[in-house]
Amino acid sequence: MTRVGLLVTCLADMFRPEIGFASVKLLEQAGCEVEVPLQSCCGQPAYNAGDEKDAAALAKNMIAAFEPFDYVVVPSGSCGGMVKVHYPRLLQGDAAWSARAAALAAKTHELFSFLVNV
Repeated sequence: MTRVGLLVTCLADMFRPEIGFASVKLLEQAGCEVEVPLQSCCGQPAYNAGDEKDAAALAKNMIAAFEPFDYVVVPSGSCGGMVKVHYPRLLQGDAAWSARAAALAAKTHELFSFLVNV
């Protein structure tokens, strides 16, 4: 069974938790084993504000939380884009984290893209 880590996102967690519950239901109906690990913000607000230090710290926390999963699924294109595009850029000069960021990016998908393409 495919093991999926659901990156819930701050907005779903705080304002629309039903999005997280619906995401779990869809993924389970597709035959996935879904877990929601302890997670923080993906770092997008800090990154967009130019605070690369805090964004990198948040990225490292998220990488560590989601590494054990076969896939990371995100019900938000912008948070998915942060992981897929900006984590590798943000950590490219960090020998300890660069490859880990790239590996996480490669297995991260927006929810419907995952359901259709994976």
